[in-house]
Amino acid sequence: MLKILIFVLILITLVLLSIFIDGLFALHKQEQEDKKNLVREGMEGYLDKTFGFGNVTIFKSMLDAEGTTRYLVYLPRYAWFKSPKYEWFEVYATQSGFKHEAITR
Repeated sequence: MLKILIFVLILITLVLLSIFIDGLFALHKQEQEDKKNLVREGMEGYLDKTFGFGNVTIFKSMLDAEGTTRYLVYLPRYAWFKSPKYEWFEVYATQSGFKHEAITR
């Protein structure tokens, strides 16, 4: 009788644990979706619209001769079993918004 009771308690524990883990996965998935749907403004918003959410990384910010801030950003391109190749862009603010230019070596 005791063995059956222990077996039933183990089954109940495993079912409750699986429900808990399933809830954690659903919560993590919802957080990731909310993070993607977040609308950012300014430089980050422009980078998200142009290159995709979180794809580029701001490497350096600089001031030019006119006093405007320019950002040096890079976009990694991954290939199968190869190290990433980076594309570099200079992003700056203008009167009508933001613009970017590719940097070639």
